[in-house]
Amino acid sequence: MLVVEEISFAYPGSPPLFDHLSLKAGAGEIIAVVGRNGAGKSTFLRLLNGLLRPDRGAIFAAGTPTAKLKINEIAALVGTLFQTPEQQLFAGTAQEEVRFGPLQFGLDKDVAERRVEAALRRCGLEGSGSVHPLDLGYAERRFVALASVLVNQPRILLLDEPQRGLDRIWLGRLETIIREEREAGRAIILVCHDMDFVLRNASAVLALGAGHPRLMETGAFFRDRDLVAQASVTMPARLQLEALLADRP
Repeated sequence: MLVVEEISFAYPGSPPLFDHLSLKAGAGEIIAVVGRNGAGKSTFLRLLNGLLRPDRGAIFAAGTPTAKLKINEIAALVGTLFQTPEQQLFAGTAQEEVRFGPLQFGLDKDVAERRVEAALRRCGLEGSGSVHPLDLGYAERRFVALASVLVNQPRILLLDEPQRGLDRIWLGRLETIIREEREAGRAIILVCHDMDFVLRNASAVLALGAGHPRLMETGAFFRDRDLVAQASVTMPARLQLEALLADRP
């Protein structure tokens, strides 16, 4: 579904963030990208969705090299939820926001409307379609942005800190959507600082800023305490508690 082959990238005048980084994500796989601030996590997502281009190497989305695609063509395959909802909200109502993508991609109007209604319903926004997105609360704004991505049914989902600032109810809704998208065969790449969220949802972890990045099964990553420390992330609370109980006489 997503293949990253030996990519390298550096901002002008700065040392490389990535050098010969490779990764494969299959249908139904959820990869968490973790690491300290400044390690390049959000930059990596921007390379995957075409907002940045690698200095070397290649990226393939659903078998197509993204270097040969325009940004709108990549967007049809790769949907991105940015870290801050305001970065991608521009329409006058939540419904118009969610409707924009399907119409741009030439979807039949009736089909588009059914998709819009379904996306708003999945995101808990049935009664908010006529409201300006910026008049909604933080969690609702984030889910308007998410609905505007889901409505296009991309093959690959990029989620940048999707859980940030959500209470238990909204977090549960997000995790339900992630599970449904995985079951539908999407490849999901999520940037996340919440290691409990990673442990619950990710099938594999890519740690940046901890030597040469390599993809590891989630459980194996958290069993490697040295690598967890090198990545500057904390152990999930559940695993910390298990370790404390194991050390008790």
